[in-house]
Amino acid sequence: MSETEEVRSAWGRIVHWLTANAPSTAQALRGPATREDIAGLREALGFEVPDVLEALLRMNNGSTAKDTTRTLPNGRVVPARHLDSVIFPFGKVFLGCEEIIARRAQLLASAQEAEGYWKPSLIPVIWDFEGAYHGYALDASGASESRILTYAEVSPNETDPAVSLGELLTSFADGMDRGTWDVQRPLVENGSLRWRED
Repeated sequence: MSETEEVRSAWGRIVHWLTANAPSTAQALRGPATREDIAGLREALGFEVPDVLEALLRMNNGSTAKDTTRTLPNGRVVPARHLDSVIFPFGKVFLGCEEIIARRAQLLASAQEAEGYWKPSLIPVIWDFEGAYHGYALDASGASESRILTYAEVSPNETDPAVSLGELLTSFADGMDRGTWDVQRPLVENGSLRWRED
């Protein structure tokens, strides 16, 4: 099975699980990314969108369909995240094209202050609900277009052992089917998925 097929298969399993078990969370999945969405992402990246990421985005353009915005007293408009956006363990959301562009720009700006923290070849794909510097990024610089790095506040780490995007999504799908992933387990409350510590 190719990397792209593995991504499609794993994501299809995740969507099926959400639809059958957590329909409110399934409603947070955006529709497929359009040609214009992908073109905008390609322009922002400055290089071709990896096939595995494009395949994933063309199935669903992120898990933030229920997110809204709110206006602060000073007139600034900020995102208001919906808990149903969290579909991965440890409070992680699936970023769509617009969120990838915004988060990557933020991370590249932080790289100016902390040299070497973020490289232009990295694409944030699965990220912290609160927007902190925690998540999974696709490394588009190597021979394997879907090598995943984990990010924390301080520095990037290659997943141990190195995994592809398809393998990471498969591990999440397996965790949903099995009822546990790492030290968290998927629970459904009123149709919404909530990951909890074992």
